Amino acid sequence: MSKLSIVIPVYNGSQYISSCMENLQQQTFQDWQVFFVDDGSTDSSGEALDRLAGADIRYHVIHQENGGTARARNAGLDKASGEYVTFMDVDDELDPHMYEKLVRLMDETSADMCVCGYYFKIESSDGENAYLEEKTYPSCVLKGEEEIRGKLVELWDRDMLSNVWNKLYRLDLIREKGLRYRDGHVYTEDRVFNRQFIENCSSIAVMGECLYYYVRERAGSTSEKYREDYFTIRHKEFQEFQTHFKKMKMWNAISREYVCREFTERIAGCIENIFHAGTTLTEKEKYRRIQAVIGHPDVRKAIRYARCRSRKMRLLVFPIRIQSTALTYAAYKTVYEVRRRNPALFHKLKSSR
Repeated sequence: MSKLSIVIPVYNGSQYISSCMENLQQQTFQDWQVFFVDDGSTDSSGEALDRLAGADIRYHVIHQENGGTARARNAGLDKASGEYVTFMDVDDELDPHMYEKLVRLMDETSADMCVCGYYFKIESSDGENAYLEEKTYPSCVLKGEEEIRGKLVELWDRDMLSNVWNKLYRLDLIREKGLRYRDGHVYTEDRVFNRQFIENCSSIAVMGECLYYYVRERAGSTSEKYREDYFTIRHKEFQEFQTHFKKMKMWNAISREYVCREFTERIAGCIENIFHAGTTLTEKEKYRRIQAVIGHPDVRKAIRYARCRSRKMRLLVFPIRIQSTALTYAAYKTVYEVRRRNPALFHKLKSSR
C-alpha cells in the first residue's frame, strides 16, 4: 500500500498527460499511487493513459462515461488506498518537493488535512508566464475546533481553502465520515468538499510555501464561457456558506461580512458572464437579466454588509449598489472586453480586489 494516493481527472487532456507524468516522476517523494480517471474523453486521452500507465505499476487508469469532475474524483476516491489522498488537475504543475514536504507535515503534526500555498498562473502563447500570483498564508498548526474557528474566515478569505489540489487529506477520515464530492456542483465542487471535510476534522496544518502551480487559463483564450445558471450556482454557494459557518458555531459579524463580500464579488462575475462568448441573449435580454440580478433580495442584503477592500472593487460594485441597470451594463461590458482581449491584465486587476 502506498503512503499517498493521487487522483487526477482527465477530460480531453491528451496534450498534458506526458508533462503531468513528468511532474510526478520528478517528485522527491515517490511512495505514491496515481488514479487517472478518464472522464469519457473524446480525444486520445484514454489510449495515452493506458499506454503510459504500462510503464509504471503505480499508475492506474479508470475509464468511465463523461460525468464531470466531481464524479471522476469520487471514482478515484473509491479506489484510493493510501494513508493520505490528494488531487491534481492534469494541466497543472507541481514543485518537485511538494509531496515530500506535505507528507512530512502530515506525519509530524498528525493533522487531518494539510494546506500549502500555490501560484495562480496564466501562460502566454509561447509558454512563458504572462502572469503569476502567489496565494499563501503563514505556516501554522490548528488543533481543535477553537483554533480552527479562530483562523477559518481568514483561510477562506485568503483563498487557501477554495481548492483541493493544494491539500493532503487523511483518507480514513474521509471513509469514516462518508465524505464525497457532490455531483453537479460546477465551479464549486472543491469548496463543497472542503466545507464538509472541515466540519468533520479536528486539525489543520498550513505550510506557507507555494508548491502548486494552478494554470488558470492560457493568454489569448477565455476559459469561462456563458452559463445560463451561473447566478443560481453562486447564490446557492452564498446560502451554503452561511450554513457552513453556522455549523462551525461562528456565524457573526466577521463571517457574515466575508460571506457577503464574497457573494458580492461573485455577483460581479455573474454579470460579466452575461457578455461571454456563446450567449444567445439579445441586448434587451442582457439588460433584463442584469436588472433581475442586481434587484435580487439576497444581492441587496450582500451589498449592504459587504465591505469591499479596494477602490477598484468599490467602483465596480457602485452601479450595483445604487441599482442602476444602465451603468452596470456599461461597466461590465467593459470588464468583459478587458478579459477577452487581455486575460493576464484582467486577472492582475482581479487579484487586487
